[in-house]
Amino acid sequence: MIITVQRVIDRLIEPVGPLERTVDLLKSGRLDAEVRKVVVVFMATYAVIQQAVESGVDLIITHEPTYYNHMDEVAWLANNQVFERKRRLIEESGISIFRLHDYIHEYKPDGILIGMLKKLEWEAYANPEELTLLTLPPDERHTVRTLAAHLKNKLDIDSLLIAGDPEMQVRNFGFLVGASGGRSHIQYFESRNIDLLIVGETNEWETNEYVRDAADMGLPKALIVTGHQNSEEAGMLTVVDMVREAFPQLQVDFIASPPAVMRI
Repeated sequence: MIITVQRVIDRLIEPVGPLERTVDLLKSGRLDAEVRKVVVVFMATYAVIQQAVESGVDLIITHEPTYYNHMDEVAWLANNQVFERKRRLIEESGISIFRLHDYIHEYKPDGILIGMLKKLEWEAYANPEELTLLTLPPDERHTVRTLAAHLKNKLDIDSLLIAGDPEMQVRNFGFLVGASGGRSHIQYFESRNIDLLIVGETNEWETNEYVRDAADMGLPKALIVTGHQNSEEAGMLTVVDMVREAFPQLQVDFIASPPAVMRI
């Protein structure tokens, strides 16, 4: 039986069932197009799409939007040369792009979170009832700095942002991938009584300043900001495993991209 784009999408949404409102839509291509080769990515960048087209990929599964805004709205980009060039590459290639954002976060457990915990080898630390809450065993002594070093090593990143005392001892910490927002971060600190929160990104006037004030008050609070991509990209390996298991005859690859910004 021919494997179509629709069949792959059906498998991806199966664990949740159809969502009434979602950004997870086919952004280009045809639902009835045959699929032989798939790539899974965090972001369908211009370079990633070029690479996929050159290697004969039929379907790209991306976590984040293609056109620089959450809803992939494009009217405001009319005549923008970067948008037009990217759109032309996609349309002329005929490649299919499906966004998988809402569904994977609705998996039980959250597909991105469990993929990140596996990558970081932190599964054993996670509370089974709440995987974002982690507790270090009594025989392991860690500081904010040593946990930051572990993140840098496992995620192959050069630098992190830290608020609070890097030498502070850590016993309980939270891990909120992506960008759940300052209110979510601050409420998590308070409701879970944690020492450290690791997040993907922040607005600098929100969580960062809350942690600065807490540290100035002598409270044991610290923050590590990995960058949004670094906090979620490895989570898309969950999708690679899922598609390979469902369709063993397909070639399914993962393309990691360097972050869009760098520190110099």
